[in-house]
Amino acid sequence: MEQDARKRAFTPEVGLFRRRPESSEKWWTPIASVDWRENSPHNIALTACGLGVIIGSGVCAAVGYGWTYAGVFGLYVAVVALYHMLEYLSVALYNPSRTELGSFMFNPDGGNRYSVAMAVSVAEYLIECWAFGRTKEPSAITVAGLVVAIVGQVIRTLAMVTAKVSFNHYVATQRAVDHQLITHGIYRYERHPSYVGFFLWAVGLQTMLKNVVTAILFIVVLGYFFTKRTRKEEAFLLYFFGNRYRLYKSQTPSLIPVANIDIEYRRQQLGSIRHTTEDGS
Repeated sequence: MEQDARKRAFTPEVGLFRRRPESSEKWWTPIASVDWRENSPHNIALTACGLGVIIGSGVCAAVGYGWTYAGVFGLYVAVVALYHMLEYLSVALYNPSRTELGSFMFNPDGGNRYSVAMAVSVAEYLIECWAFGRTKEPSAITVAGLVVAIVGQVIRTLAMVTAKVSFNHYVATQRAVDHQLITHGIYRYERHPSYVGFFLWAVGLQTMLKNVVTAILFIVVLGYFFTKRTRKEEAFLLYFFGNRYRLYKSQTPSLIPVANIDIEYRRQQLGSIRHTTEDGS
């Protein structure tokens, strides 16, 4: 019965001939409706549409206001929205089995810290534009920041496209059947290109806005976060791939300051945990 209701709710009929769904999980109008299931096609399509509108609005503001405070802010909004769109598209095109609404990466850490950080960024820019307008005038620093952000975006997207099904937005604690050690492409030059790309993108955008306080905070917080995350990730990769990853790690540098002192210790811990789990003791 419930499946029949859902099937009728998603009827291709449009306009005033759309049937009102029997399921209470839908907000419904004769023209449009929203399925409250998080990963529903409705929600994904509406999110992508919203991002498209934001990107277009940001570009229009940048072109309309030109080389001004408002123009730079419009460009900032467009670049941020484009980042979220590319995050989803990279997964949908090259890793479709893991595609979900969360692939847009609006809340990557699960604690809304990203949203808070972006809100602080916008607040600093607006307050400083009002209080210290002259210091916020677009300059070569603005261009340099934008270039760094674009380079970061290219690096991150290349990392996701190159890794394909082996890429995961979260640290894999169990090796999937299709998980391979990627050592070609951009991974020949950097072990963690997606992290480096995001770091450059985030700091570059704050430089573009001339947000001194937020830029420093981003450098400190992201540096700590990625150092901690790569230590955990490399421990699991060493456990998954053994000497293959050890060799790759010795031959390929990383701009993330990974502390290697306890990698072997962590590998032994992981092995001990896995052994205990398999024995059931």
